Amino acid sequence: MQRRGKMKRRYISFMTQISLICVGIVLLPFIGIMAFFAVDMSQKIDEEYRTVLEKANIQIDTGISSIFSDVERLSYLHVVNDSLSEALRHKHEVYDRSFLDDNKVVTNIVRDAVLLNPNIYSVVIINNAGNAYDNSFNSYYWKNMYSDLPIWGELAKSLPGRRFINIQYRSSNEPEALMLVKPLEDIERGKTLGTIGITISFRSIRNVLNNAVQNHGNLVVYNEAGTPVYTYSSSDIQDKEAVINDIWKELQSDNTDQSSVVKDFTIDRVSYIGGVQKLEQLGWTVVNYTNRSYIRSIYYQNIRMFMIITVLVIVFDLLIAFIFIRRLNISVHGLCQAMENSGEKGILESIHPERTEFKTEIDMLIHSYNNVIRRLKDSMERSLELQMNEQRMEFRMLQAQINPHFLYNTFNLISSIAGIQGVDSICKITGCISDMFRYSIQESLIVNLKDELREVNNYVTIQTIRFKDRLYADFDIEEETLETPVPIFLLQPLVENAWSHGILPKDGHRGIIRIDAEVREEALIVTVTDDGVGITPEKSRELNAQLSEVNYEAADSEKGSGVALKNVNNRIKLSDGPEYGLTLFPAEGGGCRVVMKVKRKQNE
Repeated sequence: MQRRGKMKRRYISFMTQISLICVGIVLLPFIGIMAFFAVDMSQKIDEEYRTVLEKANIQIDTGISSIFSDVERLSYLHVVNDSLSEALRHKHEVYDRSFLDDNKVVTNIVRDAVLLNPNIYSVVIINNAGNAYDNSFNSYYWKNMYSDLPIWGELAKSLPGRRFINIQYRSSNEPEALMLVKPLEDIERGKTLGTIGITISFRSIRNVLNNAVQNHGNLVVYNEAGTPVYTYSSSDIQDKEAVINDIWKELQSDNTDQSSVVKDFTIDRVSYIGGVQKLEQLGWTVVNYTNRSYIRSIYYQNIRMFMIITVLVIVFDLLIAFIFIRRLNISVHGLCQAMENSGEKGILESIHPERTEFKTEIDMLIHSYNNVIRRLKDSMERSLELQMNEQRMEFRMLQAQINPHFLYNTFNLISSIAGIQGVDSICKITGCISDMFRYSIQESLIVNLKDELREVNNYVTIQTIRFKDRLYADFDIEEETLETPVPIFLLQPLVENAWSHGILPKDGHRGIIRIDAEVREEALIVTVTDDGVGITPEKSRELNAQLSEVNYEAADSEKGSGVALKNVNNRIKLSDGPEYGLTLFPAEGGGCRVVMKVKRKQNE
């Protein structure tokens, strides 16, 4: 007892050492890494945020360019449409019939183009003769400005490096819409056709700008005169208007020609960093900026929060680990004891662990052990069942050890004796049976369709003699199908099913079974039709649903009608694929029609 107590104390001491090692391995390196990370972070903050601003500039430029690409294509609509160019060349003194015709042409062309771009409000075109064409007569924001379009067109043409001149329409403190004005060049004659004004929604531009700004960022859009067109600011900037004005002054003092750049600003001894993106299409300058100290404070705040949470998580994990380590010792001992007892008894017994609030790896081990025990028991049971089945098969093989050739020769002998004695019916039956038996014992599993038809003819001959001409078979076989390879024993079970479950139940009825064979594309189609008791549409749908998939168990366990069909169907689907097999239909005038679809194979 004393020795066991000492061993237990040593074990607890060892577990304590493991806990201390865990603390040293996990906590101390983490503290060192976080300290180094905090020191190095101040040097990388600016680099990371510069990357963020560069990506924002690219996002703004890409988004605005995407919007204006459609506008640009619309402004060259007259170049690719001769009808539009010809209409704009006409001069109308009054609004006569010819003007209405031209207006219809221009309006339809422009309307179709505008419908493809939801960002465009309206389009107005004024040719050199002063005739105005407008696709939207409800646009009251810019209606009064149409008379000035030629002036704006001349101004846009005179500005170097510009494609458009923009006029802003405001509903509040920001633009609601922009009218982009451009002269229409007559390429064929080397002069202008007039002026086009394209009005677009500012909402789409605003969405592009706002999506590119970080949550803590600030954004201002200047026009060419330095007037703010649109602003968005967070709460980290004091005296925003003064800062906006000073930023424009900083930009004016910079002589760089770069369209996209990240700059540092120092305003009233406060350091800012911002991304500058020039929008050549509008003549605007977008500045995405923020206070550098604010960026660092956010980063450091996140770092401190991350460190606190991580330390708490590590302490909690160590506490839980210590609890589970103690419990692990008890559980492992119980598992080893149970396995030892099971081995000594020679009986495979499952372990039933105590139900606890927490689940550990040892619980998974016990569960896996129980699964192994269960699988071993199942394996032993399956092995015993296989042994019993093997014994039954051996018994059946002993029963079937009659020489098949002996039976075949016996049938031939009976047929010969019947022929000598003049008993034609016996001679014909034994001849058919002999032929059928010879067919059944052949080694090849693939035969030609003509062999299957001969087997069917033998079966029909026997049934005709037995039932006094109650059965008649009619064959309609295409010549090219006779040599088609098919799996053995496909056709005779269908004919037998038609006779047994269709014609025979009709007492005294002389039944007819019709067999048709044809080739459709890559498939051999064989149809067996009888005029028997028939099948209802509901029953045919039920059987077709069962035949849609391969089902071994159903075919092996069922008896009676449908078994032969299911066996044949299973063999076809396994050999050729799920799209082949059997389908049942009610026959016209009563009876049943079975369609067999087999993949057409090439003769080897």
